[in-house]
Amino acid sequence: MRILVQRVTEASVSVDGRQVAAIGPGITALVGFGQEDGPDFHSRPAFRGMAQKLAGLRIFPGQGELANKFHTSLEEFGGQLLLVPQFTLYADCRKGRRPSFTDAGNPVWAEPMFEHFVKIVDESCSVSVSSGIFGADMAVRLCNWGPVTIWLDSLSLFGS
Repeated sequence: MRILVQRVTEASVSVDGRQVAAIGPGITALVGFGQEDGPDFHSRPAFRGMAQKLAGLRIFPGQGELANKFHTSLEEFGGQLLLVPQFTLYADCRKGRRPSFTDAGNPVWAEPMFEHFVKIVDESCSVSVSSGIFGADMAVRLCNWGPVTIWLDSLSLFGS
């Protein structure tokens, strides 16, 4: 599982010109599952570990002398979270100029996996959680704050 985390001042997702999700200050997270995860990934500790890591990242400013430092989590900051399904996080660009997506998870199990991840994150933190639509041609708009962009990979973090 891979997540590209972006601290944002605002973000939104539209499908066919209709806004389906929007947040104010918080995190936009592009979420992808790979073939190595497999359809049982939701039952492994890394699945919940990724949810906890995402919600617990201290990438927001503190108060006073900590105002210019990464000091508070999304919950402590009082931000919002937008989760966007993104199979292209598994693009393989080693050969030629056209990316291959054979490492991306099969949509048959990746779609319910994404929906389950949204549910787990929503249940485990007190912030507002919104999401894009799996398989849709989405227009994602965001204003990256900082900019702050962080890469989370379950294989690197949890060994699975």
